[in-house]
Amino acid sequence: MKLQLLEKKDLAEPEIDIRYSSMTQPLNRIVQYIRQQEYLIQGIFEKKLYQIPLNEVLYFETVDKKTFMYTQQKIFECKKTLSAIEQDLIRSNVVRISKTVLLNISCLVCVKPYPNHRLLAELNNEENLIVSRKYIPILRDKIRSGYYE
Repeated sequence: MKLQLLEKKDLAEPEIDIRYSSMTQPLNRIVQYIRQQEYLIQGIFEKKLYQIPLNEVLYFETVDKKTFMYTQQKIFECKKTLSAIEQDLIRSNVVRISKTVLLNISCLVCVKPYPNHRLLAELNNEENLIVSRKYIPILRDKIRSGYYE
């Protein structure tokens, strides 16, 4: 793969050109990663509405019929349901790991066995989440496929 970076002072926003003879899985991962950098999710913190880039979100969780979005610094309330978020992000690196949690696997450091055939997912902020038995194969497939279909 040949990488060429060109600086152009007169550009209003960065442009990315990708030339290929056939779309390979690694190239598809790069394209999806670039696309997700532009994806913003609305979150509410202290009655103010924010646009949060997807790559800053660690995970989403539903508690008492409210959906929350966790970043390194803050916890935002999200007006969408977990199912709606999952549908919107189906081609991203966000995957369901339990009935109430969606995980951004780009923040995943490691997984280790946990009692009752579950897994413990350690995030890059040293927080741990439990992966339910039902969702282990989905997480494994998402990781093995390189996050993307």
